[in-house]
Amino acid sequence: MCAIIGLNIQSLSPCGRGKSSSRFTFHTSLKKRAAFTLAEVLITLGIIGIVAAMTMPALIGSYRRSVTETKLQKFYSVMNQAIKLAEVDNGELSMWVPQRGDDSGDFGEWYNTYLDKNIKFLSKNYYSHYYHVAFADGSGFAAYIPSTSLPNADSVSAYIFYCTDYKYCFMPGSNGNFSEEDSYDGVHTFLFGICKNGKFTASAICSGNIYSREELLSGCSNTDPHSRHMCAALIQHDGWKISKDYPWIK
Repeated sequence: MCAIIGLNIQSLSPCGRGKSSSRFTFHTSLKKRAAFTLAEVLITLGIIGIVAAMTMPALIGSYRRSVTETKLQKFYSVMNQAIKLAEVDNGELSMWVPQRGDDSGDFGEWYNTYLDKNIKFLSKNYYSHYYHVAFADGSGFAAYIPSTSLPNADSVSAYIFYCTDYKYCFMPGSNGNFSEEDSYDGVHTFLFGICKNGKFTASAICSGNIYSREELLSGCSNTDPHSRHMCAALIQHDGWKISKDYPWIK
């Protein structure tokens, strides 16, 4: 009778209570099995840590490349736009490029005369014979007009060392001032130039020669940072992208 009743009204029968108790025990057992032990948690955290250690450098490197690409392209665009606006009032750039002399000229005076009103800046200062301009995005540049005694006197009117982070515009040399030896390393700083023929260019290639990508890559790959003057031109050639074979930013 108990068994029959248990089939229909299990909650009221002793057999039903027995089965109910059995089910409770079964579910409790499942809950206990679903819990993680301390060892399992530590192993899981260890695996997560290993995966993070393997992927974070790549993510950081990708982020750095993206920031550098964006800033380089923006700087090139801002300078070109400022030049085009100045040409409306002053004619073609070739008519008012910075003029070399027996000593380095005053880039700041030239910049403030022609370009300053068309470029948003955070600060402007002179350090040694370099004129520094800082931008709101944290970047900036150090620039000067070389003397006639320096190389490329017939082609380059001004050297502009763009720094993706303004602090790199203060790479100290032996005298504590800005050091050209570290001024376009292809990582934090890149060389741009104003040519005598009225062209603003990535690197200081003013000869009019067209360089192949292999030549630009070779010029950027130089072990001497002072000779990496083609790095900005290489990135520009690749559509303002830092390609996988770019030598200095991983």
